[in-house]
Amino acid sequence: MGDNLFKVLITSAKAKVTPLVTKVKLWTSWNFIRTRVISKIRDFFASLLNVRPRHKKDYYEAFGWLISRRLAIALVVVVGVLSLYYLFSVHSVLPSGKAERVKTYAYDSILLRFAEEKVRILGESGYLAYEGQVEKGSVTGYGTLYNPQGGIVYQGNFLKNCYQGNGTRYYDDGTVMYVGEFEQNLFHGSGKLYRETGSLAYEGEFSLGKREGEGKLYDAGGNPVYTGAFSQDGLLYSALLGKKVSEVSQAYQGRRTLYECGQDFAVVLEDIGAMYAGTGEAQTLDGERTVEQVLVLQDSFQGGEKACRDIGELREYFGKEDYAGNAAITLPEAVAVGRVTSRGTGIGFRREVEMELSSEYEDYYQVEGYDQSYTVYLYSFHRDGLIYHFICQDREEGFSFYTIERMGEGAV
Repeated sequence: MGDNLFKVLITSAKAKVTPLVTKVKLWTSWNFIRTRVISKIRDFFASLLNVRPRHKKDYYEAFGWLISRRLAIALVVVVGVLSLYYLFSVHSVLPSGKAERVKTYAYDSILLRFAEEKVRILGESGYLAYEGQVEKGSVTGYGTLYNPQGGIVYQGNFLKNCYQGNGTRYYDDGTVMYVGEFEQNLFHGSGKLYRETGSLAYEGEFSLGKREGEGKLYDAGGNPVYTGAFSQDGLLYSALLGKKVSEVSQAYQGRRTLYECGQDFAVVLEDIGAMYAGTGEAQTLDGERTVEQVLVLQDSFQGGEKACRDIGELREYFGKEDYAGNAAITLPEAVAVGRVTSRGTGIGFRREVEMELSSEYEDYYQVEGYDQSYTVYLYSFHRDGLIYHFICQDREEGFSFYTIERMGEGAV
């Protein structure tokens, strides 16, 4: 009897509790919650978009037109949602990875103007153009600039969207172009300049994109060739004047060829396109003879910011010439004529100067004699205590090379 009564009580309790448990399970199930939420949202938008007005108060009047209030509100909501999607889904995309928290912006994003952190910036076509620090929309701090192909253009410090400070510039194929200091996107300060082949070309001082100051020049194999002064992106050849031959030998480590005729000598500096010459009794390059004349085997002259290639441009830089006319050729000039003529580039001469040479070594020639009746046409100018002779084949032609001497010293 007792057991039957207990079972009845249990059955009655279950009958009361079961409906409540069933409702709780239903209310807490994901499908029920989702259905209710979606239903509520649907009802909300159905009510919002039910634009059929029922009273005069349901209208806005604008320029004589009656516009449903609910329609106007619906349009504002749609425009707002689309605007937020554009700003946050297009112009400020958060990466999906949890470890990487760098924000990505389009280059013209409004939000980028307020960013002060490490970011990624997309170029106009959508490629990754920059990754690094920004301040108030400008690239400032350390970062990396990329080209549309994904190659690195520059890596280093920036200031207001310019290369500023220490950094590395790259060629299009990814080879290092320059490592060193920058100012306003230009090489400025100390740095190293590399060829596209990857070999070191120059190491030293730069000024606003040009080699300027003390530096070291390297050949195609990366071997040091010359250590000295540079100006306007080229060697300051006049700095060799007055130096002892032994000093020049320390500054220039490249290939050279010596020509001697009595006490006169001329040395070709093969790797820098120049020569130096003088007179003296010493018979070796390590003696105490000094450089009295420098010959630059180039058909252009750097006159300030401009490269002068004809006599008219030289007159613009120097002023009127001190002398213009024919002159008998000297030993250094005879060697230079042979060099520029055999080279076959630039403005050469119709024929070389006949020379009688004897040699015991491939880099040394004893000049027994040369055609001293050979004449050249030269234009002479002076500036800053130096005399420049520009050697031409004929009058008013472009020059083939030029010489530099100190004022007061006669021609070699």
